Amino acid sequence: MTDHDRSKAHGSWARRDVLSGATAALAGLAFATAGHAAHHEQSGHHAMQAVDNKLRDSALECVTTGDDCIAHCLSEFQSGDTTLADCAVRVQDLVIACRALAQLAAHRSSHLAAFAKATSAVCKRCEEECRKHAKHHEVCRACAKA
Repeated sequence: MTDHDRSKAHGSWARRDVLSGATAALAGLAFATAGHAAHHEQSGHHAMQAVDNKLRDSALECVTTGDDCIAHCLSEFQSGDTTLADCAVRVQDLVIACRALAQLAAHRSSHLAAFAKATSAVCKRCEEECRKHAKHHEVCRACAKA
């Protein structure tokens, strides 16, 4: 399944919504399962795993979109156009953060909620910068939307 197909399959949730809501979802699920019996904890574990998997998949889609954007920026730099320099820096931050977030989600790290919150801020800064160039560059529009 391609990234585009996965994106369509996810329906109405956007990757930025997953990243920004991950902290609350992870904390809520952890709290909800803390005092329950073993069978309730098992159910909570599966719910947390589903949230972690969705978060991991969303982060990896952002990495792919970001890699495309960085490649475009480098091409522009080679032609002498440096107007995308700030965009490239923000996207590189996003790629690094989202790649780490995906790994923490796959590992179900105890630091996942805090890191998801920080990554959400990185994504927001990237989106703001990409929107500045979205009218002139399709890849910037796609990255901002992601």
